[in-house]
Amino acid sequence: MADEVRKLVAQYFQLVDPPQLDIPPGNVLLRPTVQETLYERMFDESLTPLPPAAYRTRVLKLVIARIEESITDPEVDELNDNLMDALGMLVAQPKANSLELAQKLSHVKYTAPLQSSSTKNREVTTIESRGLILSGGTTGKRTWEAALHLGSFLASSAGEALVRGKRVIELGAGTGFLSLFCAHHLGVQSVVSSDREPVLIENMRECVRFNHRGDGPFPFYPAFWDWGTPLEKTQELESFVDEDDLRFDVALGADLTYDTDIIPPLLSTVRDLFENYHVEEFIISVTLRSEKTFQTFLDGCESNSFNIELLPFESTPSEEQTGFFHSTSIPIKTYRILKAA
Repeated sequence: MADEVRKLVAQYFQLVDPPQLDIPPGNVLLRPTVQETLYERMFDESLTPLPPAAYRTRVLKLVIARIEESITDPEVDELNDNLMDALGMLVAQPKANSLELAQKLSHVKYTAPLQSSSTKNREVTTIESRGLILSGGTTGKRTWEAALHLGSFLASSAGEALVRGKRVIELGAGTGFLSLFCAHHLGVQSVVSSDREPVLIENMRECVRFNHRGDGPFPFYPAFWDWGTPLEKTQELESFVDEDDLRFDVALGADLTYDTDIIPPLLSTVRDLFENYHVEEFIISVTLRSEKTFQTFLDGCESNSFNIELLPFESTPSEEQTGFFHSTSIPIKTYRILKAA
């Protein structure tokens, strides 16, 4: 029961589409302790930040419908009063139209896949819209499947070993999901989360307070980087760079090769990382939507004398995932790119 509830709670705070939620079976939901646990962990208004009201309403309706379908003895089987009260409050709220809902950014909490060595949840909170594809000229206002795939790899012992204790930089960070995960849970020395859009940089800064609740330093540094131009030092970068000696060990990137037009400046920036910032390896996760587009990237790596290696990591099938939930309907691959010896 604990694992079933944990998975539903993790999916719920990630705003997984309600029809795709793994709602426990009726015989589990009928238990009074389970219903009270769902209320306390998902629908209690004192929880913060909560998913948007429209999403909570859809999920709660599904849960209550499944409970009602499973009732065989009304004298024994009951619906939790707190759940019913929560639904009443939600349906009474004014309804936003679908366009407003699609454009509105929300707090999304991601839970890493469970590891056998730990039972503690590793969580990352971003500010984004899970249903938004393009807004304001950027695709960075949502976390894409390739980032969740790469996050799943970094959550593994092999992936964590690549970044623990290292100076990390992420290209095209968007929501900052990967960088925040590195800073919060993977023991990096530092992580610079770079993007070209100022609004995304501000979102990342806002996310820090939801991911860092301790008194010590949080090694997360947003930065503006328009590929093909020099990296711009933000106030955060200035605070930890010693005499302009800005260097990194590992670079990360996810879903960066979706358009052939951006591949030349991306390759220029990767070359810059190797030659001027001392990067030893670039780990990139790619959703293979277009073989032709990705081949353009591979050809560019070859012309720049980069060595590219496919890492032996496959996404867990969607139905078996325990965290960082994402679709595997389109293949996602992870590569290590090295400067030529």
